[in-house]
Amino acid sequence: MLPLVIILLTLVLLVIFKSIQPEPPIKAQAEKIWVVQTHQLVAGQKSPQLELYGQVESPYTAAITSIINADVKSLDVKEGQQVIDGQLLITLDESDVKLTFDDRASYVAELEALIDSEKNRYKNDLAALKLEKSLVALAEKKLEREAKTSKTNLTSQSSFDTQKQALHNQKLALNARQLSVTDHPARLAQLEARLSRNRALAQQAQNDLSRATVVAPFDGIVLKTMVSPGERVRPGELLLEIYATDQVELRAQLPQKFITIVKQSLARQLPLTASILTDTGKHVVSMSRISGSIASGGHGVDALFVINSEEVTNLTIGDTLEMTLDLPAIDNVFSVPVSSIYGTDRIYRVEDERLVALTAEKMGRQYREGKQFILVRSESLKAGDEIITTQLPHAVNGLKVKIHNATIADTALSQQITSDHP
Repeated sequence: MLPLVIILLTLVLLVIFKSIQPEPPIKAQAEKIWVVQTHQLVAGQKSPQLELYGQVESPYTAAITSIINADVKSLDVKEGQQVIDGQLLITLDESDVKLTFDDRASYVAELEALIDSEKNRYKNDLAALKLEKSLVALAEKKLEREAKTSKTNLTSQSSFDTQKQALHNQKLALNARQLSVTDHPARLAQLEARLSRNRALAQQAQNDLSRATVVAPFDGIVLKTMVSPGERVRPGELLLEIYATDQVELRAQLPQKFITIVKQSLARQLPLTASILTDTGKHVVSMSRISGSIASGGHGVDALFVINSEEVTNLTIGDTLEMTLDLPAIDNVFSVPVSSIYGTDRIYRVEDERLVALTAEKMGRQYREGKQFILVRSESLKAGDEIITTQLPHAVNGLKVKIHNATIADTALSQQITSDHP
């Protein structure tokens, strides 16, 4: 029984000690405070921007072909070489073309001589026509005398017939002369038509002769050469390609949703500019027009930008460049970093160290200093509001936060964006 008594006594003592032990004080749990960074809103107009990819091209790209059958005597330029208007590019052998030109020129000289002969003949026919008419009149008078004397038997019948035949022969000669005079305009027109045709052929041969030396049609850069000295070329065969350095453009595809805005801006003659980044730094290009049809991919319309002539030498046809297009400025919008957006349209403002959820409408994007900003609009936003940029895992309305950031630097950046696009 003794062990059992000891055990019971121990249990009783434990219960007594537990009941008389004081309760420890309960410590109230403190509310967790989340450390966040914020972006201060700045008022002013802001320009939405689009990131595009533009391809360098030139509408003045000439594919120069041969006009004649000839051998290539010399290739005077190389691929990539810059040339000026009228500079010699290729020299072709002109021997065959020279023979053709001389042949055409001889036909022209022959026809000019025939026309001079025809005019002299016409003058002679006019003078002879008067004599022919006089001879016919004399023959008629002589026949009349013969007719009178033949009635009195003073002359023979054969003499009368002879005079009659002489009159007929003279009339035939007069008719032939008259026909020659009448046909003069037709003969002259025929010769002049042949002369015009041969002059045209001679001019064509002369043009072909001049095309034996191929010159640059404008200031440009040689894209590619297709022939070498000693080759035989035929009419229509490609010799080289060249593009104009003062007609270089950038072609970029505009998204479908921005086409109307761009068209309205161009119609109001509002300048639209874009910045491009090349090996020599950042440059500004201006939009000149948009294409009249949907692009081949079917997702937008191509926009064409003019490049300054000073920058053309730094570009290569076919290059693809990153572009940032500035759209017309919008009032009553604010620029916030991308990290400020929760979901699709929710942002959080800090008021009295607590988050206030707001719904904002996205109006576009901006790209500055390698950072991306979203332009938002909301009636609940005002200049000076602190919008959090930290992506909290459990952000809810009323969550207590503590701001810890370089607000001054963010404000300066925002002011710089506003000053760039007032």
